[in-house]
Amino acid sequence: MRRVLGLLPAAVLVAGCGFSGLQDLPLPGGPDLDDPYTVTVEFRDVLSLAEHATVKVDGVTVGEVVGIDRDGWHAEVELVVDGDVALPEDATARIQQTSLLGEKFVALVGSPRDGQPRLEDGDHIPLSRTSRGSEVEEVLGATSLLLNGGGLENLRTISTELHTALDSEDVDTRRFLQELRTFVTTVDEQRDTIIATLENLDSLTRQVNDGRETVERALRTLGPALAVLADQRKPLVAMLQQLDRFGRISATVIRETGANIVADLQALQPVLTALQLSSEKLPESVEAILSFPFPDEVLRAARGDYVNLAVEIDLTPLTILANSTGLDLRGPEERR
Repeated sequence: MRRVLGLLPAAVLVAGCGFSGLQDLPLPGGPDLDDPYTVTVEFRDVLSLAEHATVKVDGVTVGEVVGIDRDGWHAEVELVVDGDVALPEDATARIQQTSLLGEKFVALVGSPRDGQPRLEDGDHIPLSRTSRGSEVEEVLGATSLLLNGGGLENLRTISTELHTALDSEDVDTRRFLQELRTFVTTVDEQRDTIIATLENLDSLTRQVNDGRETVERALRTLGPALAVLADQRKPLVAMLQQLDRFGRISATVIRETGANIVADLQALQPVLTALQLSSEKLPESVEAILSFPFPDEVLRAARGDYVNLAVEIDLTPLTILANSTGLDLRGPEERR
């Protein structure tokens, strides 16, 4: 009886301090935090997350939840994180579970980079960088929907049709899979070439894009040119037909007269050889013929701007007859 009376003042004292349940009592084995800092995180739904839940980074406990409040249509969760844990300013937060029916915890994700601002005491992680995992009820509801209203009844039809397609007499499944493997292997071996081709195509596309105005102008100019070619289609076709006919005739002539042409060229070879040997004297001879009766040698003899020339012309009938017939019509005395 005395024990009961002794516990009453303690109960009244606890009630007067605002004791609201076992969740206010510190849990054994909590994280040992050294110089912690506080971070506030916004969640659309905290599910059944409770105070004193753990905060983890890469699966390691680094803090705990110290407060959960409602702010409008979302929740604000206050976390305390060990001071030795460095997180970037743009770190993200997610509510996860240790297992399907396990406890929930807050996972912080982020790797700080050199020169990047760090998450500090009093910082805030907004809704845009928070998320949560799926609840057991949601998983079971989705499974129920799949089993009751999904397409499971079509799996047998799909399996049957696939078996028919692969095991028919017209298709050798094993050979098909071997050829498919060969094709995939070949594509994998040509991966560097394919990547280089795509990079070159990308470079060409950028060049064409840079010269878009020139290409558009060329296309606008090409339109009238194509219209002119379209108008001249019949003459062009006729010309090509005549050219084809000329080619066939030329081929026939060359085929039938090829031996004669070769013989003519061989007969011309001595003449061409003689012309080559006389190549130095032939121009001088032609020059003398063209400048007759006053060749260049006569002009070199002139020392001034004129030259004296004495010409004797014999136009007697006997002389003309003798020169034209080649007969010697001179008398005995002249012959002497």
